[in-house]
This record gives sequence, C-alpha cells and structure tokens, in this order.
Amino acid sequence: MKNIDSSTHFEVLGSPANPAMVLGHPLGMNLHAWDDIADTLARDFYVIRWDLPGHGQSQPVPKQKTALAELDLVNQLLEVCDGLNIDTFHYVGTSIGGTIGQQLAIFHPTRLLSLTLTNTGAKIGTAEGWAQRQKAVLELGLAQMNTDIVARWFSPHSTELDANLLEKWQQNLAATDDRSYGLLCEWLGQRDHSETLHSLAIPQTFIAGTDDVATPPELVRTLAQLMGKDEVIELEHVGHVPSVEASEKLLSILSQLS
Repeated sequence: MKNIDSSTHFEVLGSPANPAMVLGHPLGMNLHAWDDIADTLARDFYVIRWDLPGHGQSQPVPKQKTALAELDLVNQLLEVCDGLNIDTFHYVGTSIGGTIGQQLAIFHPTRLLSLTLTNTGAKIGTAEGWAQRQKAVLELGLAQMNTDIVARWFSPHSTELDANLLEKWQQNLAATDDRSYGLLCEWLGQRDHSETLHSLAIPQTFIAGTDDVATPPELVRTLAQLMGKDEVIELEHVGHVPSVEASEKLLSILSQLS
C-alpha cells in the first residue's frame, strides 16, 4: 500500500483480488451509511468506503483552507484508490456522493467499471439555499440543527419501521464538524454538471426514492437523461438514503454488477 493522506479516513472489506467497488455517502452522514450492505458486497467486491472531510473519522477541512476547490473531493478519493493500487472500480454514490460520481464520469471516466448514482442530481438545490444552510450551521451548529435536517433524510415508512433511525443519525450529524459541513454546502451550491455530463460506455444505474424531498425522482430522471439513459429505478416508500432504507433492494441491484 502506498502512502495515503491520513486526514482521510477509509475502510476496506473483501479481497483485493476482486473488482473494486467504492461507496460514497450523503452529506452529513459517514461511511456507516453503507453498513447494511458492505459486508455482503465484500463477498464479490473489494469494497472501499470513506468519510468526507469533517465527517465520521476524517479530519476537518484545514483552517487555512477557506473554500473547497472544484475537484478537491474527487481528488481525495482518487488518492485513496491510488494508495490501494486500485486503477479501476465500480462507483456507487448517494447525494453529494453522487455528485462526486458525476465528476468521475466527467474527468476520470476511464477509471470507472460502472457508475451507480442514487438520490442525486446534476444540480442539487440552489447556491442561495446552500449559502443559507452554511450560514445557519456556522451560527447555530449541527447539534442544534440535527433534528430538522435528519427528518428530511428518511421516509415516514422508514422511520416507522425503525424507531431508532432518526436518533442514530441525529447523533452522527451532531458529531460532524460544523465548518467542514458548511464548506461542503458551499461546494454543492457551486456544482452544476448540466452542461458537462455525457454518456459513458459502461453500465450506469440511476436510483431514486419516491419519498425523497431533497432529490426527488424527477431530478434523478433529468440526470439520467443528461447521461443518455431513460431508465430510473424508483424505490417505493424510500426517502434520501436507499442504503439505509432499502438495503436489500439496493444490494440486489448492485450484486448484478459482479
């Protein structure tokens, strides 16, 4: 293994002899968003999952850095892959993890074996909306905002099935670094891939949750069309995080890539 920047926390599962699969989590979550499927995927894939800056066990964005550059996040991911001697990989990304997946498609398509994008869009929200979120987080802190934010992640059906779901992820969000989260909000507000996405000669899968208020199915459909695809898998009674809310269905979809 080559040297990898210790500020980025990542975990690997499975045999490096298998095709690699990289999992990118949503904003405000961490690599544990994939807990329900990672072990099973590791039977057929070399699974890599990592924490965004200031999330989980990754270090916060350095204080001297006042903003994230366009390719900072995808470059951090590729540094991990390079350090693990992974040249090509299947990529699965949700929300901001899907935005990073789009950047792989635009700037590094030859590294992709397949691309699965869930609950994301070529442009998510507005720059103004993300700037307001950043301002509120810096003023109030995620420990005060976690209840309202996490409530938007999951469908009513999901929270009824798991009474501890909201509290678990509220605690995770409260532990996230406020400044790093705010900078990621700003970064998302600046991203619009509508004019740069294109079709790829690899398997592509687009997944939406019917109850997703953050990135509704129509946003995912527009993304798919920009990449030359018409089919979007819509998961019933699922909100923003299929890996948590519909893990068996997502696992079934991803297992077909092996």
